[in-house]
Amino acid sequence: MHADPSSHWKEFDDNKVTHSAAHYLFAIEDLHDENGYARAVDIARKLDITPGSCSVGLKSLLKKEFILEDENRFIRLSESGSDIVKDMHRNREVFTVFFREQLWVKEKEAVINACKIEHLISSNIGKKLEKFLKK
Repeated sequence: MHADPSSHWKEFDDNKVTHSAAHYLFAIEDLHDENGYARAVDIARKLDITPGSCSVGLKSLLKKEFILEDENRFIRLSESGSDIVKDMHRNREVFTVFFREQLWVKEKEAVINACKIEHLISSNIGKKLEKFLKK
């Protein structure tokens, strides 16, 4: 049976996070690991973007409830945001290993390409690939 690609392209709009949003979530996680807190200015600096651009990106994540902001404007991942980050970490790792060990791709190219797709695939596919690689 042949799948009609025109019926699937809209699914990209249904992804939980965009590539950009994924980097925001990773930056927030990294800043918490490094400093114990994250502020918009720190996130902007880490992502090398303007504070205005950062504010727009954070508003979207707040609206989706992937992050929380307290009265002091400190930002942290919500439970769902943390779950998304965990899935993306696993997906990135599993695809990096797959590209390196199964396709013999050099480390740098493997990491770059894993980063490109970590947020596009379902958690289920990431888990299945992880299981496949452990065989």
